Amino acid sequence: VGSLPHLNKLDLSVNEVGGTIPEGVYRLKRLRHLFLNNNKIQGTISPQLDNLNEAEQIYLGQNELTGALPSNLGTNRPNNWRFFSVHENKLTGPIHEGMKLKNAYMLDFSRNQFFGTIPNDIEHENYSTLRLLYLDHNLLTGTIPASLMQMRKMKGMFLNDNLLEGMIPYIIDDEQKVNLLTIRVQNNKLTTPVASAICNLDVNLGDYELVELGVDCEICPDDCSLCKGRCY
Repeated sequence: VGSLPHLNKLDLSVNEVGGTIPEGVYRLKRLRHLFLNNNKIQGTISPQLDNLNEAEQIYLGQNELTGALPSNLGTNRPNNWRFFSVHENKLTGPIHEGMKLKNAYMLDFSRNQFFGTIPNDIEHENYSTLRLLYLDHNLLTGTIPASLMQMRKMKGMFLNDNLLEGMIPYIIDDEQKVNLLTIRVQNNKLTTPVASAICNLDVNLGDYELVELGVDCEICPDDCSLCKGRCY
């Protein structure tokens, strides 16, 4: 594979591919689209993945990858990653602060065994184009960073099925209020009732677009139509 320096797209998805990610893949400097998802690929993700800084789509999900995420993601500049997914593997360790993925539209770290806190630097200044953030079904602890409610372009945040504590931050950027469609935080350890500022984003009230608010019933207020009768 590494002998194809002009390769633009590599799609081996849904092929029962085993073994590890070939070293040659990391030499494909002109690669724009990498689809290795839905296979049986094992081993770790090499720090050399960052060599593919011109790629726009990198899908490694639904494999058997282990170990930690490389700490250098986005270091090789400029980084053009728009869609990055390691969904449903066996990855562990923290989700590092300092990932320089400023052009990302979607980041999917869901259904692994990541632990530690949600990176505090996931904020508008560093991820100004981020629309979708999947951190669900991990072992994340701590609180939900207030910065997540200042992500102006964010449409969906999926933080459910972790060990998060505290509350859903309720000071929300005005542009984000208009864009938000989905918030899922159910099956955590949140204890503070959902604030009215979030309940009032209900699409059925006419001004905003929030369609889904996934929370545990214990923190859903009686007058919050978004979650009442649909809580967990």
